Amino acid sequence: MSSFRSSINMIKDLRGNRNIMVLMSTQTMFMFTAFLWWPYRSLYIKELGASIELLGLVLSIETIASIMFQYPGGVLTDRWGRKRMLVIAGFFRFLSPIFYLFATHWTHVIPGIIFSSAGMLGIPANNALIAESLPADQRGTGFAAYRTVTGIPTIITSLMGGMIMDYFGVLPGCRYVLAASVASGGFALFMRWKYITETFTPKASSGPKSQGGILNNFRRFPRQIWVMTFVAAISMFAIRIMMSFMVIYGVEVVGLSTTQWGLIGTVVSLMTTLLTTPAGILADRQGKKPLILVSRVLNSVSVLGYTFSHNFSQLFMVRSLAGIGNGLGGAMWGPMGGPVWQALIADLSPPEDRGRIMGLMGTIGSLVSSPASWTGGYLFDNVSPQLPFQLSFGLDMVGTVILAMFLKPNAPEPDKD
Repeated sequence: MSSFRSSINMIKDLRGNRNIMVLMSTQTMFMFTAFLWWPYRSLYIKELGASIELLGLVLSIETIASIMFQYPGGVLTDRWGRKRMLVIAGFFRFLSPIFYLFATHWTHVIPGIIFSSAGMLGIPANNALIAESLPADQRGTGFAAYRTVTGIPTIITSLMGGMIMDYFGVLPGCRYVLAASVASGGFALFMRWKYITETFTPKASSGPKSQGGILNNFRRFPRQIWVMTFVAAISMFAIRIMMSFMVIYGVEVVGLSTTQWGLIGTVVSLMTTLLTTPAGILADRQGKKPLILVSRVLNSVSVLGYTFSHNFSQLFMVRSLAGIGNGLGGAMWGPMGGPVWQALIADLSPPEDRGRIMGLMGTIGSLVSSPASWTGGYLFDNVSPQLPFQLSFGLDMVGTVILAMFLKPNAPEPDKD
């Protein structure tokens, strides 16, 4: 009960910060429109004529493109400030769904994929701005509260999206939702340009540091950051080797309808949302490493469980494990990981390097995982639909063991506040 009250209090505190409210409101709107169709993106690209192997190849282009943007996004965030990068990234994110909307062949979505990757320029700025708006001892709770609010739409979008796809068909259903995504992207771009206030002014003395070159910058990063970067790279490969084929496995191998898939997604999102803020509070009080490890193990077991699922009930139980794991906030389910993972990165990052570090982790992860989607598609199509999930489980567990052995969570924190 006290955890729930703390969650409400933290959300009320965030409400008084205009920057976070702008980020939170625009991201919540984006999540609503994007996640009506995003879980069915792979089916959409297949409907446009791509085989599963070609689908994997197309999504590998997304990973390769993201390499070009994530570290530069971090560097520019530290040089230009947070607001400018959020606006630039918002412009690219506005353009991306336009290409999906008007695509008539699978090759036409490639520019949309590239612009979506360019939108990652803003991830370091987004996370840095949130971190700088929170006391160091409340970052786990704050990141979790932000993730809780912005994740609320996904409680209903998976089911709504599945029903839309069943009723209209995948192609027209996605296009209806993509039109709404374009509108929400334009609104978010305007709000961030008009109402975000800069929180970080680069110091004039930071010039000599940057003159030392990228390698010298890397040498300054804390050792624990490199441990997390190495694990993140392994995990991103593990995720991307199977993530784009989850819905295809559920619909075409297990035999679910898109509505059933959406219903499972709704329940999983609800579980994640309810757990996220209490997990952040627990991480601030008891330490972030234990939650990260448990979160990772649950997600890994969930991935392996796909290969043993043959009906709706079994897949529902398997994905529920992922809902709990995601709710604990430590899994790498995306380029920057869960809120507890992000909070630990913020704890270990010097403020003047925070954008670079967050961009670096995404870049290295994208570089390592660039062949993962194509590899997963090839294995799914030509060897076994189960093999990408089995490999993902094995790789992610290796990353968890490395994290357990080498991450020292009590390393000194750089912030003095």
